Amino acid sequence: MLILDILLKSSNALNAEELFFLARKKQPGIGLATIYRTLKLLEKEDLIIRAIYEDDRAKYTIKDGSIGVLKDSTLKPEKYGSDKNKIKIDTGDRLKADFNRKLNIIDKSTPDDFEDMKRINTIQNQLTEWLSDLDKIKREKESVLEEAMEDFGKVDKIMDRYNHEKGNLIQILLDVQNEYNWLPRHILLYIGKKMDIPLTNIYGITTFYKYFNLEPQGKYSIVACVGTACHVRGAMNLLQRITSVLGVKPGDTTGDFRFTLKTVNCLGCCALGPVVMIGNKYYSNPSTGQLKKILKQLS
Repeated sequence: MLILDILLKSSNALNAEELFFLARKKQPGIGLATIYRTLKLLEKEDLIIRAIYEDDRAKYTIKDGSIGVLKDSTLKPEKYGSDKNKIKIDTGDRLKADFNRKLNIIDKSTPDDFEDMKRINTIQNQLTEWLSDLDKIKREKESVLEEAMEDFGKVDKIMDRYNHEKGNLIQILLDVQNEYNWLPRHILLYIGKKMDIPLTNIYGITTFYKYFNLEPQGKYSIVACVGTACHVRGAMNLLQRITSVLGVKPGDTTGDFRFTLKTVNCLGCCALGPVVMIGNKYYSNPSTGQLKKILKQLS
């Protein structure tokens, strides 16, 4: 009855997929297989016809003169054309009873029908999965847009502090990195557009100075010295302990973006070697247990 109602109210012929999406709005639990079974039954009962073919996909419409208009799940007569050409129709109760009877016996299908239903169910499952993926993509895009707008607001305040002067670009980039711990590409694009500076010039600066990070960094930086003074005192053993505790190699960031591991040739405190700087503190040759304790305190 729902499918008949949709077809009657539609000014255009509809294919099975269009009927499926419209029916889901009123009855979310309906399946595509049910749509196809019902269309097959309605066509067999000469209530609908295949109206149009597009790319080998049939579209359906109510057959002229077959039934009246559905309202409140009951069919009521309606005139089409002049009073001289009244169309003979079935009453709602009779059609509804016959329709339900047909549905009760439709399950007595042939093997070919069974294979068709299997294919239809496969298509239905795929459509449901695609709808879910589309909803997820939409939510993700909306979230990304909201985050980007928030980022641009923060960057505007930073540029305002330096009056948007091109000569203050390096200081602006330093403040942005202090805010995010790295320089996201969309922010560099935004700065270039707002300050009328080519993106190539901005990248020239950020790649020249090693202080700038163009990849996401952890909240805390762990810097291990592998210079000569520390190397002869066991720097490689210390570095191995650090990588074992963090689960990442030098130059990488942990999956939770808590820690980024780096190596340098000197930290300026050779007497403490082998030495590692975690955050802003120096530690002389910490053991595995000490490293875990230090990192836990930061977490």
